[in-house]
Amino acid sequence: MEILESGCLVIIGRTNSGRVFRPSDWDQRLCCSVSKFEDGRLTYSKYVRPIHKDKDKGVFIAAELKKEDPELWDFVVNFAKDNDLMIEWPEVCILPEPAAAEPTA
Repeated sequence: MEILESGCLVIIGRTNSGRVFRPSDWDQRLCCSVSKFEDGRLTYSKYVRPIHKDKDKGVFIAAELKKEDPELWDFVVNFAKDNDLMIEWPEVCILPEPAAAEPTA
């Protein structure tokens, strides 16, 4: 794990009214929508990763994304706001390890 400066956020797959967000693979879809093709395969952004938080699916967004690609940062934040999803702003950011099986082309 890599510890990052504060400013990251976690989008939780639950609405502010407490309902589970659908579709059930929303986290993977969001991460794939901001992924890149490198060396002939699709790879997640190093700053946007699917995670599990307690029993909920979520997406971790590193603060560095805001510096490197402000439009992409706005896209993921607005996705959460538009869908009324819970957003957490951790005091300490620990970038999770990449998933064992990333999407392949």
